[in-house]
Amino acid sequence: MASHGFNRTAFGSTSSAPRAGLTTWFTAQIERRRERARIARELLTCSNRDLFDLGISSGDIPAVIDGTYRRC
Repeated sequence: MASHGFNRTAFGSTSSAPRAGLTTWFTAQIERRRERARIARELLTCSNRDLFDLGISSGDIPAVIDGTYRRC
């Protein structure tokens, strides 16, 4: 077989290292989504009084879930 001067690393190797990184990232994304869903369920079941005790209103829930809520 003729060699064209290319090696396997030039076009990606067959190792699982890049795939492991993707799997770790994907797993982390799933965990973040589950955590956001858990927070949403918990806050959406709270009464307005409970939310007031926490220092937020029902309109603040999306920002709390996204992690962008800031008290003024």
